[in-house]
Amino acid sequence: MAKKNDTVVSLGTIAKLAGVSRMAVSKALRHHPGVSKATRARIERIAKKLHYTPDARLATWMSHVRSTKKRESVALAWLNTSDDESCWRKLLPLRPYWEGAMKRCTELGYHLESFWMHEPGMTNRHLSQILYQRGIQGVLISPPYHRDLGHVRLNWPHFACATFERGLPAPALHQATQDYYSNLILVIKRLRRLGYQRLAFLIPDQSDSRAQHGCRAAVAYYHTQIPANQRIPVASNRDQVGPEFYAWLKKHRPDVVIGQHSDLVKWVEKAGFSVPRDMGVVHLALEDDCNDWAGIRANKREIGAAAAGLVISQLQNHQFDLPEHAHTILIQGEWQTGRTVK
Repeated sequence: MAKKNDTVVSLGTIAKLAGVSRMAVSKALRHHPGVSKATRARIERIAKKLHYTPDARLATWMSHVRSTKKRESVALAWLNTSDDESCWRKLLPLRPYWEGAMKRCTELGYHLESFWMHEPGMTNRHLSQILYQRGIQGVLISPPYHRDLGHVRLNWPHFACATFERGLPAPALHQATQDYYSNLILVIKRLRRLGYQRLAFLIPDQSDSRAQHGCRAAVAYYHTQIPANQRIPVASNRDQVGPEFYAWLKKHRPDVVIGQHSDLVKWVEKAGFSVPRDMGVVHLALEDDCNDWAGIRANKREIGAAAAGLVISQLQNHQFDLPEHAHTILIQGEWQTGRTVK
């Protein structure tokens, strides 16, 4: 009788000797109809010669996997901190973030469940309990729309979290965001190539604060590169629809106005200027809204996907609680030519 080999024989070893794939060996030893009788017989002879013995535990587990017709995805929480419960799914400027995050989750075997922080009776503590009891460990925190958010206080040791677009002042979490400085520098270069000389910037204080003053830094750099008589003061009122905005436009008469509001063309035309004949308009964060304008396509779906990926990466590496060193992923935008410039 041949002496039994103490070395564990793998399916890969048999596959190599038989000149077939590991999958073919697995099917042959399970008498799967997808393998011919001759091939199955050859594989069985090799397995017998090598004293191959299947791992019962692995075989049981694989049997369970094969018998599962539908894989169950893992839930991640989308924590909506805005006053509007459905803004991230209904508003054109915001929806791409949700869609990008949802797509990345689906690709990696997860799905998003939305939770509204301002639901009546909801508190940070109650929300932590709900998520914990439902077995949800990953949380993607969406920043509030049109306002700043205070401190979110979840039971951090139970969760892996991330956010996006710099809308969460505290605590410091991993996040994905637009590269505001590089995007505005790209806009300036493109407009200069198109022949525009007098560039005006509409940067609301709140937006500038969220961007950690990246936009104003780009404007400041641009102003050092041009003569003083071409420098137009930055407009910073929140919505720029009052008399001060129209007076600012008429006083400085820029060649082009650069901002981030879907009503900017309407405001310029209300001031008596034709777009783009008299004055160009450029949007700093295009996506599904203002599709035919000139400006920066901000890749909001990529930002949402990157934020979801940050949560999933932490889950897969069993990293919970607040990060010791928060990481920021900067997503660069792309210039898009449109009807609002010559």
